[in-house]
Amino acid sequence: MGLFDKFKRHKGEEPSSGYGVSVYEYDGVAVEVEEDEESLKHVDEDFACLQKEGIEKIIRERFIPWFKGEQFEDKDDQKVFEGLRVFAIHYHYSRIIAEYSPTNEDGLFGQFEFDFESADDYTADMLEATAFEVYVQDGKVVGTDGYEI
Repeated sequence: MGLFDKFKRHKGEEPSSGYGVSVYEYDGVAVEVEEDEESLKHVDEDFACLQKEGIEKIIRERFIPWFKGEQFEDKDDQKVFEGLRVFAIHYHYSRIIAEYSPTNEDGLFGQFEFDFESADDYTADMLEATAFEVYVQDGKVVGTDGYEI
């Protein structure tokens, strides 16, 4: 199987802005991979890293606390987790300068962006849509970040 054979397009559907749909998925949502040589070359090892760490574990331990913040610190973590729905996942591999890097050093990173929306009444007042970024470098999750979409 060639490098580009792992990616498919749904008939009649074009991926968003230079992204192709990969064979990888989380919670029934396919990972869209930026269609450049470096991203296609690194997605296998970086997704394997996420699987090894445990995507659900990363979301529960790193995203939920950030997401709840001080405003929603009394909300139940399990109910918050159950009330979130992933609607898109994007991946790209690129250089990030020290100022913006999760390690505070220049480097090459795989970056997964998980886009969430509310799936129930418990989280409806917490968000419209939120993105959670997971940075991978040399087979390790080296940082996470989030922002409102």
